Amino acid sequence: MQVLLVHQNFPGQFRHLARALVSAGHDVVAIGCRDDQPTLAGLRYCRIAADVDRDLRRPGIEARCQAQLAQGRRVAQQLQGLAARGWRPDVVVGHPFWGDLLFLDDVYAAVPLLALMELDLARLPARQGQAPGAELGLMQWTTLQAAHRMAAGISATAFQRHSFPPWLQTRIAVIHEGVDLQRCIPASAGPLELRNGVRLLPGQPLISFASRHLEPLRGFATLLRALPAVLAQQSAVQVVIVGDEANGYGRPAPAGSSWKRELLAELGESLDRRRVHFTGLLPYNQLLQLFQLSWAHVYLTEPYVLSWSLLEAMACGALVVGSRTAPVQEVIEHGHQGLLVDLHDPEELAATLLEVLQRQSALGALRLAARRRVAERFDHRHCMNRQIALLADLAAGRDPFAEGGSCQELR
Repeated sequence: MQVLLVHQNFPGQFRHLARALVSAGHDVVAIGCRDDQPTLAGLRYCRIAADVDRDLRRPGIEARCQAQLAQGRRVAQQLQGLAARGWRPDVVVGHPFWGDLLFLDDVYAAVPLLALMELDLARLPARQGQAPGAELGLMQWTTLQAAHRMAAGISATAFQRHSFPPWLQTRIAVIHEGVDLQRCIPASAGPLELRNGVRLLPGQPLISFASRHLEPLRGFATLLRALPAVLAQQSAVQVVIVGDEANGYGRPAPAGSSWKRELLAELGESLDRRRVHFTGLLPYNQLLQLFQLSWAHVYLTEPYVLSWSLLEAMACGALVVGSRTAPVQEVIEHGHQGLLVDLHDPEELAATLLEVLQRQSALGALRLAARRRVAERFDHRHCMNRQIALLADLAAGRDPFAEGGSCQELR
């Protein structure tokens, strides 16, 4: 097959798919905006010199819609260049949110499209501090355009698929991008030295937390408010918090500040800063090492896209304390693969963390079960086989959801 991958943050969710397609001998071209792409022999990468993600964070829905239109035109220019050189894909896989797919038909009309239907923001439960309004729906007009154009859609989890209206769910397959179980392993990790000089040793009580952005949507506020009680009762425990201070996917911090600064000011001297370490974003190998060392990995989220970090932590054998919210409950059953708490209850989180720190040996079965759950459902090799079978159906003009199709059992 000749496969076109389109994602402004490529590889994004296509990191395993791109490698699997190239390894299987398919002709793969990718379009994205990043300039730090690792070399993948056999893949041609067409870079767009723009930062549409930054543009979509500008105030005002008009400016955001214009940014999506501009991104669609930039992608169309790349497509025209490919077409002029005689290259035509058998199937296109793309993320529609940023506008990348808006003008696909201007160049490659009728080529089957597999659209990454990540999440319907407008149909999610209202989040804390979120005002009702049309802006979320308007920001997703590009996704609606893709829904009308696509031959099929794909979502990573059932929760994400179910966020879309029923008429659309019947055309969306649930196939995760998967976890590399050869890299994410519950190995005995060596010491991990942080940038501040702190050295974390195997066997040392350690709480970990990882999120791209430190924000309430991912439970950062609940974690910090729980820590004073935990640190007061566990004098040896260290806490490592991975993530940057930029505004993320939820409501922004007050102007000129960040949620980290706001919460540290709120907690003041009640938080022992000597044992709470903010690392920023870590290199991937160090992040996995942190999961392997962790005694309790905290993963909290409002109803939103499930983070890779949760599955990677589970695959590394971390004991997860997660939130009782739909994305997490799809993966973790309380008391079976981890422990679940109320997303907005710091006291319950503190009590659960203290229990985990005190009962490490007794709770070891949860670590094994967490790894087993990821191996059963999210092994990237199995996930990629299913995604490529779906692409083969689309490229051949077959309906993957019909009887005998690759996604019949996924509906």
